[in-house]
Amino acid sequence: LFVPTTPFTGGSLGRNRGITHGYASVDLRVMRGIRFGERVRLDVIAEGFNLFNRFNEAAASPFFLDVNAFGQRDGAGRFYSRPTAAFDSRQFQFGLKLNF
Repeated sequence: LFVPTTPFTGGSLGRNRGITHGYASVDLRVMRGIRFGERVRLDVIAEGFNLFNRFNEAAASPFFLDVNAFGQRDGAGRFYSRPTAAFDSRQFQFGLKLNF
């Protein structure tokens, strides 16, 4: 896997060998404006992040041999590292905005 190389070179490991899993997130924002006269408006806001609550890997183990319990990798020769951190799970926030 690793072959000693000359100094200041890129090394012998091929491109995209230590890949992580993909990132996907669906966000939604809903807003409704309510007028109070001509100059004042109240916006009611509801937002949701990562609506489908998908696991998104934020960081992975830097050790390529730390693949799975059996030390196996997939058939394409890519190593999937073990996740060590994750992005936030599903979140909602609500707010009011007064424009005058």
